[in-house]
Amino acid sequence: MRAGRKKTPWWLVESGATRTHADTLVISDVHLGLRSSRPRSLLETLRGWKCRRLVLLGDILHEDFRGLCADGWAFLHYVRHQAASGVEVVWLHGNHDRHLAPEIVRFLGVEPRERYDWTLAGRRYTAVHGDAFDRFIAGNERAARWVSRLYTFCQHRLSSEGRWPGLLDRWHSQLLGLHEKVAAGAAALARQHGRDVILCGHTHQPLERRFAAPGERAVTYVNAGSWVERPASFLSIDAQAVRINHCP
Repeated sequence: MRAGRKKTPWWLVESGATRTHADTLVISDVHLGLRSSRPRSLLETLRGWKCRRLVLLGDILHEDFRGLCADGWAFLHYVRHQAASGVEVVWLHGNHDRHLAPEIVRFLGVEPRERYDWTLAGRRYTAVHGDAFDRFIAGNERAARWVSRLYTFCQHRLSSEGRWPGLLDRWHSQLLGLHEKVAAGAAALARQHGRDVILCGHTHQPLERRFAAPGERAVTYVNAGSWVERPASFLSIDAQAVRINHCP
């Protein structure tokens, strides 16, 4: 008996719509494994784009592989397929998936890194997750891990769709002024290394801010947002600009 043809994954089937081209796409904070993660929406969005480079800006996974749904696994297979198809895939460490580097290498064949630099149309870019500018996480690794586990428990056990833990997380970030601290720390790092643009995640808030002071190098900070919020967001980069794109 002849074996049946293997079914093509839905995310590889051409949608028929014209795809948007970009040099680089930047995705951050997908948190695969959480109830609030939106891998299906992300895959549906990515089907409409074609890029030369895909930057995964940290916290793509949330702590481990055990809680992944079918769409979460589909996204990882999509990333592996992109890398095999010639797209430059860059995976950056996040505070929730840094410890998974060996498994990421085995499954995807991509070596995670802390920072990534490149140049496009004369503009010097650098990308980091941004947790290094979060003093609580950077200075209290063990406590931060327990907070993460508590957050995961609340997402899975105490919230049907994972929404109210997210609201609490946003309130906590605003109370600490996390968005401003990460932006300022990132701008200082970019200036130190002579970069024009620095891209981060971590805060889950899409944001673009220009830092320009007399006698100092002007730096543009752009945060990619996340895929656990509504709307979700990601960055597209071409020779002209960095754009924040929103998805309902």
